[in-house]
Amino acid sequence: MIVEICSNSIESVLIANKANADRIELCSGLNIGGLTPSTGLIELAVEKSKIPIHCLIRPREGHFIYDKYDFKTIIADITKMQSLGVSGIVIGVMTKEYKVNIKQLDEIIRVSKNLEVTYHRAFDSLKDPEKELKILSSIGVSRILSSGGADSAIKGINRLIRWNSISSKSIEIQPGGGINISNVLKFKEAGFKSIHLSGSSSQKWNNLIPNNINETFFNQKFKKPNIKKINNIISLIKNKNSS
Repeated sequence: MIVEICSNSIESVLIANKANADRIELCSGLNIGGLTPSTGLIELAVEKSKIPIHCLIRPREGHFIYDKYDFKTIIADITKMQSLGVSGIVIGVMTKEYKVNIKQLDEIIRVSKNLEVTYHRAFDSLKDPEKELKILSSIGVSRILSSGGADSAIKGINRLIRWNSISSKSIEIQPGGGINISNVLKFKEAGFKSIHLSGSSSQKWNNLIPNNINETFFNQKFKKPNIKKINNIISLIKNKNSS
């Protein structure tokens, strides 16, 4: 089974490589579901990583219904990433009718050229995901990252299994969302080709703050990679593969 680690820092990229992960989804703002990573982060990640880097393309937080300015930003980011050595992009675009925005996605795939394209968890916000699955498979998307329309992939595993069975191997269904040491083997046993997880923990500044300092930014939580979590999950899968 392929293990994809969602990384938001060089520290996480290095940990994923050391733990023998197979691929990285690079992003920033992991605490809000992920945003497009900076050019500097992409350049360093590609330089340091021995495994493929796929970059999240999400120009802002919130929904995935993008206006013309959002979309221009998306295209500009993809064009820039072409020159930085990434192997793929992770994207999701929708219409106000909660359908795949085929016009935007066609242009994204055209601009992406030889990059792999993953349609991310925007899929869980679509009105008729099974119908859209067929559209995505015909348009040139390599895989769909999904929690099965639930709060977590384990809660949506039955729908994920169904989608995986009806995709007829034309497009990969990749479970993601809340995958951990206690449930990861359920996805392996269900026959999924890959999984997606961050293996991170929420942290914030926990030192004493002087009374005359504004605490707003010190109180913001951020995601840090948890070496033990990542190592344990990957070791479990590798050992299961060899047994």
